[in-house]
Amino acid sequence: MKTVTLFRHAKSGEKDNPNIDDFDRPLAARGLKAAPKMGEIIRAHNLKPSLILCSPSVRTRQTLSLAAPEAWDTTPETRFEEMLYEASAQTLFRTLKGLSRDVAHVMIVGHNPGLQELAVALAPPGSAAREEFKAKLPTAAIASFDFDIDHWAKLQPGTGQLQLFAAPANL
Repeated sequence: MKTVTLFRHAKSGEKDNPNIDDFDRPLAARGLKAAPKMGEIIRAHNLKPSLILCSPSVRTRQTLSLAAPEAWDTTPETRFEEMLYEASAQTLFRTLKGLSRDVAHVMIVGHNPGLQELAVALAPPGSAAREEFKAKLPTAAIASFDFDIDHWAKLQPGTGQLQLFAAPANL
């Protein structure tokens, strides 16, 4: 069994500020409140990744740093990967397929549209989850899928069983 948890960064600010590059945009006040709450959801659902892959942008780092103390007593191994910033669903899927066999549960902290498109791709065709993800993957949302595989190379689109979908607006 393998598990993929997608965690979209919390609400960011400064979008219209020409003096701040997109990569450097921080969380907005709403995002600063939502990230710890989502950490509580992670803990409540016992989501314990063996590896976290996080975009190195300011807003993804802030989201993870605010959620982590609420989610885990000790933060799992974390890698900040440049390629996750603005990554497409295809790039994210290839990254999953290339993971080491000993990684049982991976969490990706990243951005839309890539995360949203990946959630759509992982959910079974015709499922309510897939339709919901097509409509929206809100900021700070968490979607966790289980896969009945023993090696990441066997990961196939449409085979994920959604175990959790949570967003701040639903709390």
